[in-house]
Amino acid sequence: GEMSGVARKEFRTKRKEDWETLDVNADNRLPASHRLLFLINSLALSAAPVYLFSQIFDMPIPENAVLFGGVSVVSAVMLTMACQVRSKGLVARLINKRGIELKSSIELKVKDSTDEKAKLRLKAAEKQRSEIDKEALALALSTTNAYFLFLLVAITFFVLRNSAPTVNFVGSTMSSGILVVYLASRSK
Repeated sequence: GEMSGVARKEFRTKRKEDWETLDVNADNRLPASHRLLFLINSLALSAAPVYLFSQIFDMPIPENAVLFGGVSVVSAVMLTMACQVRSKGLVARLINKRGIELKSSIELKVKDSTDEKAKLRLKAAEKQRSEIDKEALALALSTTNAYFLFLLVAITFFVLRNSAPTVNFVGSTMSSGILVVYLASRSK
């Protein structure tokens, strides 16, 4: 029992270098801050149809709270999904377009830790990856928001204009969300 405790201490005392603690699977995931931004954006964007229908179509919020809440939650989930899918697609496209070797992190784990040139290449690739993530975030948010609002207005005032306000609200909000997710999935 005591020996294993001593052995464990020996492993902890060795300080890990940047390249050793690097998450090799990070390329497949979006930064947590971006996912949070997508969620906040989607919740705010889901409020647009509620405001539109409560003001223009005289649907009082207290009487329609359950309908507004349910549809808003579902559309927020769809919008968050659309932002994430679009952002991942944009990141992949930008990496391919700029020819960045982000797989160097995997090679570095296999290579000898004393290779300084490899470490410098990795740090440069990490910086470029961070810039690409930020560009993809901005593009995904602006594109998703624009598509959703455009589709919402088009469907509300043109496609479903003769429907009952509740049918129009549910139909226009849900179909806009579905179309935005579809367009995001096709944008690869």
